[in-house]
Amino acid sequence: MRKFFLVGLVAALAVAAVAMAAEMPGKITIKDCVDTKTAVTFDHAAHVKAAKDCIGCHHNHKDLTAENAATIKVEKCGSCHIKPEKPETPACSGKKMTDNPYHISCVPCHKEAKKADAATTAPTTCVGCHPKAGA
Repeated sequence: MRKFFLVGLVAALAVAAVAMAAEMPGKITIKDCVDTKTAVTFDHAAHVKAAKDCIGCHHNHKDLTAENAATIKVEKCGSCHIKPEKPETPACSGKKMTDNPYHISCVPCHKEAKKADAATTAPTTCVGCHPKAGA
């Protein structure tokens, strides 16, 4: 009897994990901050697999995990970074590596991934994320 209960419990947890993972986006287009560059297609599913944790990107969601993502409302980055309330919050209108929240978060991680594995597809140049218009 215990064996059937344990198998059932494991199966239920697996189904719940798959259902929660299904709630997370696969590929998304980040267009909140588009003004002079093209929108960025972001493969969220690939980043979930590659990331050590969620907080690296979702810094305002300290308790966010892949397991509980379906139960937590996750705000878009632009909700804080399009028109920051605090002067120290980077605005996505910034173009430099030091003043744009995406550049601050994404580029160092991509460079680290490239250093660890030269064959990685993690882009490290502007056009790697922002394809030329019409391309």
